[in-house]
Amino acid sequence: MRIRAPAGCARVRAKGSFVKRTKRRGKGAEFVDADFAEILYGEGNDNRSDRRQAQRKTQQFCRQVQRALNLAFADSSVAGIGCDLFVDEVSPGPDCGHLVVHIVVQDGYSVVDAMSALRSDASRLRSEVAMAIARKRAPELSFVPVSARGGDDE
Repeated sequence: MRIRAPAGCARVRAKGSFVKRTKRRGKGAEFVDADFAEILYGEGNDNRSDRRQAQRKTQQFCRQVQRALNLAFADSSVAGIGCDLFVDEVSPGPDCGHLVVHIVVQDGYSVVDAMSALRSDASRLRSEVAMAIARKRAPELSFVPVSARGGDDE
């Protein structure tokens, strides 16, 4: 006598064979390769190289945004404040959709004025970044001032 598995459950077979899965509510059955299902559902081991590659891609993306913003600052002065701004570093916020941009404000210029000018010109800077990168959505930019001496100004 043969025992059947409940609907929606798959039987495990030898490697290379296919497993027939039935979907609930009468939507039919689909065939899934056992090796593919194992990888898809995370039963395999995590690889350090995958994490390293994700970190490398994130750093590459941040450097690309940094170059785009520095070029945008070189082309025109931001909102007419009359000081040269420079992007010291770009780091991911919670993810790559939100980036923290560390801006160097030269000595002799008001940090408050520079930050207010950056906030008012943020949409143009975001569009400059969007033109320079190859992503579906442009990241949100948050600006943090850094003095030319190297310490944080707040």
